[in-house]
Amino acid sequence: MSKYLRFTVNLIPGALQREDGSHPFIDIEDFVRSAQLAERARLDAVFFADSQGIPPDGRGFSYLDPLVVLPALARETEHVGLVATASTTYGTPYALARSILSLDHISHGRAGWNIITTMEPSVARNFGLSSPPSREDRYRRAGEFAEVVDKLWQSWQDDVDQTWDLDALNRAAIDHRGEFFSVAGPLQLPRSRQGRPVVFQAGGSDQGIDTAARFADAVFSVGLEEETSRDYRERLNKEVRNRRGESASALVLPGIFLTVGSTTDEVARLLHEAEQAIDGTAVLHRFASRFDLDPDTLDLDGPVPAEVAVTDSSRSIGFAQGGVELARRNADLTLRRFIVLGGGGHRRIFGTPQSIADELIGWVDRGAADGFTVFVESLPQFAEHIVPILWERGVHRREYTGTTLRDNFAQHQG
Repeated sequence: MSKYLRFTVNLIPGALQREDGSHPFIDIEDFVRSAQLAERARLDAVFFADSQGIPPDGRGFSYLDPLVVLPALARETEHVGLVATASTTYGTPYALARSILSLDHISHGRAGWNIITTMEPSVARNFGLSSPPSREDRYRRAGEFAEVVDKLWQSWQDDVDQTWDLDALNRAAIDHRGEFFSVAGPLQLPRSRQGRPVVFQAGGSDQGIDTAARFADAVFSVGLEEETSRDYRERLNKEVRNRRGESASALVLPGIFLTVGSTTDEVARLLHEAEQAIDGTAVLHRFASRFDLDPDTLDLDGPVPAEVAVTDSSRSIGFAQGGVELARRNADLTLRRFIVLGGGGHRRIFGTPQSIADELIGWVDRGAADGFTVFVESLPQFAEHIVPILWERGVHRREYTGTTLRDNFAQHQG
């Protein structure tokens, strides 16, 4: 029997659209409903993406602060994990460690932190810089940042208790002095009841893999092709073992969008409609921006341009690599279908409930993933059509068995 699949949901703000065309990205009730649906479907965690700037073209989503939204979700849920994206490029480790551990205590051990570095020029200008730091500098800072956060989370040795003798607590300064940070410590808060909050990472470059190997329990990855995802997972976990010992591992959770049809004919129609819908839309412009292409020069019904490549100017190595592999292994794709299937972004699966469940289970059984990150616009279809099949197949929990995110995220076997 297959091991349990892990699932998180990316609550990317503004992704859901109301019938009147408005985007409820500042409506807490929409986030609450999504988190509660994820919990009813027994998913592991909701993951809150973040950005601190608006691109020059104005496209993209606006964001509430994850570390403000997630405590509200903690009060409206009981079991599902709560993961905040927080950049290491412009913040400080003490403030971040305190915020995440505060969320962890508020939620009784359900918090997680997604480590990212920030590459967008618009964000750099919001923090007083004309351009972002180099990739090398961002990741050196990220490594030291995460090291300091972990030291702070461990600076209290006492277990969580409400009856402390404050004069006898076993807590100590960390006295960190490094290239980027000087932090005395200890943190103001006791340790998490789950040991430490669960750490995620998102980034597919060599530097990103190194950061994940040092710190991450799980990785939000780009997985467009099964063989490429399997190679990435094997490489990542080899580095994890080298860094943390032979028993260590990190879960790989590729992002997916789902389009579900009741029959193969309906699936074909939905794929055709999705292809026809990209003319002149933001989807095309987002693709062009991924690879520094001029959208006005693109022929949607021609082949994928040779300029789809990983270059020194690629802002996201993971997305660029995923697009290159999808194009290389599917030479007959038109640019239109390439974009629809996720070229330049995350994978989009078209299928019947049974075929989608088979594909997700197959990827895990064949070592290409440990589970998946479902985007919020796919969550209702996933919960209604896919989860019942996974329950029937015995590869998805019917009830939460632990009390913390780390408990529920552990390597349970079916």
